[in-house]
Amino acid sequence: MPVTFRCKHCQQNKPINPKRKGNQTYCSDPACQRARKAAWQKQRMAHDDDYCISQRTAVRQWRKNKPDHDYQAQYRKNHADDAERNRMQQQLRNQKRSKNSLGEMDPTIDALPINESDIYKLTPIKSDDAGKIVKMDVLLLTINASRIIRYLSA
Repeated sequence: MPVTFRCKHCQQNKPINPKRKGNQTYCSDPACQRARKAAWQKQRMAHDDDYCISQRTAVRQWRKNKPDHDYQAQYRKNHADDAERNRMQQQLRNQKRSKNSLGEMDPTIDALPINESDIYKLTPIKSDDAGKIVKMDVLLLTINASRIIRYLSA
């Protein structure tokens, strides 16, 4: 019987815990135990509908007790560097998104080069007064040979 095992998370050889029955796959390091729990929970969520429902209910209850604006405001206050970095990255993403390949012209279905039976991704953008993107819905547009347009939700 081997006296060591290789931890699935940290990939280090560790001595086997003699009190542990069966094959030991994770060491006792807190980060490895978090990884073990996350892997177990992911597997359980995928295969146990009752557990999945109870977890979703618990998350909804937690969200109800901690409104988004309070939680996120507190997070931004405690992680000011991360929040500023995210703001800068979002501005870059917004700039990239606002530039379209057709220049300043708003693309319409007539302006796009349409090939029969191709799938196009249309992304409407709605901005608030400050120019920030408020909501973005993505639609897949399928054009078939008879030029009938069918919208599929993404």
